[in-house]
Amino acid sequence: VVGVAGLVGAGRSEMLAALFGARPALGGEVLVVGKGGLPRSPRESLGRGLALVPEDRKGQGLILDMAVKDNMSLASLRRDSKGPFLNTSKEEELVAEMTSALSVKTPGSWQLARFLSGGNQQKIVLAKWLALKPKVLLLDEPTRGIDIGAKEEIYLLMEKFAREGMAVLFVSSEMEEIMGMADRTLVMHEGRITGELAREDFSEEAIMELATGGNINKEE
Repeated sequence: VVGVAGLVGAGRSEMLAALFGARPALGGEVLVVGKGGLPRSPRESLGRGLALVPEDRKGQGLILDMAVKDNMSLASLRRDSKGPFLNTSKEEELVAEMTSALSVKTPGSWQLARFLSGGNQQKIVLAKWLALKPKVLLLDEPTRGIDIGAKEEIYLLMEKFAREGMAVLFVSSEMEEIMGMADRTLVMHEGRITGELAREDFSEEAIMELATGGNINKEE
């Protein structure tokens, strides 16, 4: 699990979007299981095994006036359809599996996404991408706007994904979240990575030094 820390405006969300092909990158390379190159679109990134849970789950992650089941199966429509026809039995199987695996609390799969709590909405966004079995999961502020209990559930899910072999890269503005969840942390300042910290080197002072453009390795 890799965290990305930095102050507001440091370019953390923009970096995730570029990794996912949702915005143009100025340079560099994205390597996933030996396959390189910069993704030209989210579709290409999905094909290479990347998935992005955006910061704005209501505006970008969900279609609020669609049912839970429709949101969960949205990314899998091409896979689970035959021509113009959706395989409803596969959809129902997927929704039941994800609802159970992520402990989504909803009166039923027919419920509109807008009427669920923030934590359950976030689980639906996760379910949508997990259905594709990604190799790399990009999370932008994954616990923003959800209660403490739901945060703990998201943390446990992130740990579970990592144990199962998925790479997890997450952006967070909460220092405790970064220090508690990340095995290593990248720190950004003005669009650049200013340093990388292993867990044993985590401290608020070191992260803030890098986040403000400093160098923790500078000689006294």
